[in-house]
Amino acid sequence: MKKILLFSFLAILLNSCTVEVRIDGCTDPIAYNYDSQADDDNGSCLYTIGCNDPAATNYDPQAILDDGSCLYIVGCTDPSAINYNADAGIEVLNICEYTCNVVYYLDYSAAQYMINFGISFYSFYDYNGVNLGYITNEFFWNSPPNCTPQFDGSTLTATLSWYGNYDSNSAQFSWSAYADDGPFADYEASFGVYPNECARIELSKKKIQEYKESK
Repeated sequence: MKKILLFSFLAILLNSCTVEVRIDGCTDPIAYNYDSQADDDNGSCLYTIGCNDPAATNYDPQAILDDGSCLYIVGCTDPSAINYNADAGIEVLNICEYTCNVVYYLDYSAAQYMINFGISFYSFYDYNGVNLGYITNEFFWNSPPNCTPQFDGSTLTATLSWYGNYDSNSAQFSWSAYADDGPFADYEASFGVYPNECARIELSKKKIQEYKESK
């Protein structure tokens, strides 16, 4: 009877003494010495350091920690700019140069207004006060023309240029029209432009009258 009791006691004792073995090591998966078997991180993790910015010229795809060594090419990063640099990683303020074409023209009502008031032509001036030329009362358009220069004098075409950045590449420009190149403008206004577009600027009887009434 004593032997049976002793055997039972030993069996219970052995079953209750399960030993859990834990492995120390690097438990961070992004470390290059990561140990998938480790349970406890012992501070031994090692990382590749370097430039981890893909926009930098010395980008290291293996780098986990950035050490501040990144090098960049300064330039315009906007593909719509005429000085776009595909290799640029840093874009400073107003480094991008943009252009667009603009065409000035008369509609039918403007031509009739000119005839009724004895106006032979309208001279057009840009935002810098530069005379772009003139359009006589013989010409008008029933639909907006494109920016292809017309050598018959029915339109005036010009190229605008300005500076900005990839996230602010639009601009505002002003223009004016003078009857028979007189001393006072019959019309002044501004318009918005975007890179590489054709901006169509129409002079109409309604615009002229509304401008004069506002003065």
